[in-house]
Amino acid sequence: MTMKPTLSPTAPAQRIAILDTLRGFAIFGILMVNMQWMNAPVAFSFSPEVLWDTPPDRAASFIIHALFESKFFVLFSMLFGYGFWLFLQKPVSEGSGVVKLYAWRLILLIFFGAAHVLFLWPGDILVFYGLLGLVMLLFRKKKDKSLIKWAVGFILIPSTLTGLSVLMMYLASFSAEGQAAVNLAMEQRDAVSQALINEAMQVYPSGTFWDLVAMRLKEYKLLLPAIFFFYPYVLAMFLLGQYAARKGFLMDVASNANLFKKLMRWGLFLGIPLNLCYGMLSMNASMNSMDASTVVSTLLIGFGGPLLTLGYVSAIVLLFNGGYIKKVLSSLSAVGRMALTNYLLQSIVVAFLFQSYGLGLYGQVTVWQGMILTILIFALQVPFSIWWLSNFRFGPFEWLWRSFTYLKFQPMK
Repeated sequence: MTMKPTLSPTAPAQRIAILDTLRGFAIFGILMVNMQWMNAPVAFSFSPEVLWDTPPDRAASFIIHALFESKFFVLFSMLFGYGFWLFLQKPVSEGSGVVKLYAWRLILLIFFGAAHVLFLWPGDILVFYGLLGLVMLLFRKKKDKSLIKWAVGFILIPSTLTGLSVLMMYLASFSAEGQAAVNLAMEQRDAVSQALINEAMQVYPSGTFWDLVAMRLKEYKLLLPAIFFFYPYVLAMFLLGQYAARKGFLMDVASNANLFKKLMRWGLFLGIPLNLCYGMLSMNASMNSMDASTVVSTLLIGFGGPLLTLGYVSAIVLLFNGGYIKKVLSSLSAVGRMALTNYLLQSIVVAFLFQSYGLGLYGQVTVWQGMILTILIFALQVPFSIWWLSNFRFGPFEWLWRSFTYLKFQPMK
């Protein structure tokens, strides 16, 4: 490689502590949402069937839908956008040098994500974070108002596409031939989903390594329509994070305390009821039901999710600034400094628990048990992160990512 960047990694002492605390918080919430999909076929999200339907499991599912789903990927995505802007502010001898280096960094992230899909879990976000991060480069010179307008536009894409799909199905129902075509398409979709469910339930707990790789690729293919129905939200949150970084909201929390108080009040006041509604809708409809409730759900995700996220974030920022529960927040900061390592480590641990090359418990851990397991895993990640960072500068995967980014091995001690 001929690239010779003049930049260097951010030293631990130069990091913004509240960003790492929020990343640690996001890592916990992401695992809470992901756990049930690491333990069950992805195709269940497109099926009317429910794997666990006991009262404790329904209660746990409701809590996850209402308080966790579409909040923590929102936070993680905002932080990604915030970090994007901070990275581009690094001083370099040539104006384009930092852009080239950031693009190279994103390409490496795509490789991390591809390995994650192949060897651990098809629900990876890193591949599309890398791809959308490259798209973000097109927005680095947009004005602040333009960023907000684009973000709102991207938020509306999933609900608009869903609304159009529902409208087309509704119009088709006015003719016998159209209704028959819709019914046939739905039956074929359900048949494909059921076949994948049956295959996954056999392969993951007892298949060979290569059987598992092939199964993950099939499930990943099933998730690719998320390019239109999920990742526009991610890009919107990237842009909002970039906007927040430009304004320096987290650089001087004390000066922005009143803003965070307002965001907390409105975020919780509006976000909680909207997300309770989303939780109730999610309990009674599949992602692929394609009716009015699906359109409403996408709107609630698009606007209710970020509102509640802002409520969460503002509460943590104010607690952090006030010095409250300092020990807890400092622990979250250690997890956040190793966000990539902890994200991948969660997949490694859960894959060992559920898949055939480990304990093979796939499909045997219920939703409420998964919540407890999530808390236990994260509770172990906290002291591990603190111990690791007391001995090393970076998490192991952060070290690998930085070393490839700067084309030289970074000092670990």
